Amino acid sequence: MKQLLAQVRDLGRITGGPLLVRGIVFVAAFTGLLLAAPGELPARLMLGFLVLAVIPAIAPGGIAVTLVMLTMVAMWLADTLLFGAQPSTGRLLATAAALYLLHNAAALAAVLPYDAIVDNQVLLRWAVRSALVLGAAGVLAILLATVLPGMYITTPTVALVVGLVVVAAAVALLTRLGRRP
Repeated sequence: MKQLLAQVRDLGRITGGPLLVRGIVFVAAFTGLLLAAPGELPARLMLGFLVLAVIPAIAPGGIAVTLVMLTMVAMWLADTLLFGAQPSTGRLLATAAALYLLHNAAALAAVLPYDAIVDNQVLLRWAVRSALVLGAAGVLAILLATVLPGMYITTPTVALVVGLVVVAAAVALLTRLGRRP
């Protein structure tokens, strides 16, 4: 609690870069909570979502980010499993994008001091990298959602593909680590 109060006091000297990143944390958290919430929302719940989304923006290095992400996942599961809502691909992809952006922006915000002068190129590269990851994951998810239902897939086939992906990732990681000075 003392750490949270100290961070609120430090907000007075925040600069543009950290403020932008923390704004992205807030928007991602609030959007994700709205997307994952079941059914029609009363106004009180929306106010609760606003408060819940502000906390990770103020303290991105704490447990608040994890709690908000777990809340999103729990609400999504409750809506689809308990309330029987049909999961749409668009809502699923948007919720997953909000989870990724919340995690990614909170990680960046956690290492940026409030009064840091951040070069525009740093934020631009971060945004482009995030957009590329979201775009590639979205395209892959849509392809898998449309192609896989028509295919006959067995457990050995899935295990083979997952194993090949793990081997390729390990080779790429070892290659990258081997090129370091």
